[in-house]
Amino acid sequence: MKLDIQAVTSDDVVLTSAPINADHVLSGNPIARNAVLFKSADQFQETLLWHCTAGSFRWYYSYDETILLLKGGMTLHFDNGTSRSCTVGETVFFPAGTTCIWVIEHEVRKLAFFRKTVPSVIASPMLLANKVVRRSGIKTLLRRARRWGTAGVAVPVPVNGSTAGAFWT
Repeated sequence: MKLDIQAVTSDDVVLTSAPINADHVLSGNPIARNAVLFKSADQFQETLLWHCTAGSFRWYYSYDETILLLKGGMTLHFDNGTSRSCTVGETVFFPAGTTCIWVIEHEVRKLAFFRKTVPSVIASPMLLANKVVRRSGIKTLLRRARRWGTAGVAVPVPVNGSTAGAFWT
């Protein structure tokens, strides 16, 4: 199955209204707009372009979010009493469950990458499967097969330390 890449120029993106909950606004009249740029096939990841005018508000992160500041800046105030000023070009990671106050002096434009947390009932078997694959050497054999142009050809796969009778096609 061939998947095509997707690309967009931020100047071509049409942002739509994304109001901040009035109960979260602390000062000013921040006006937020955004556009979802991409979503992964499994719906666990999303990329968004976001713009907001001056003001301050409390924000709660229900998903892991990584942002890249494209324009402007802000000061983040955390519940533990610490603060952090962020400027253009910085990348910031907010783990799910983080709460902070955003103080925007002028405006902010950011590229945001969201990752929904996979429930542990699903994540644990996936992590175990990945560990088994790493230790088995299958990935190394497949990389070599691709490099040597033998993809689709039977490749010996180690099973209990032996390649006898086990093939990956």
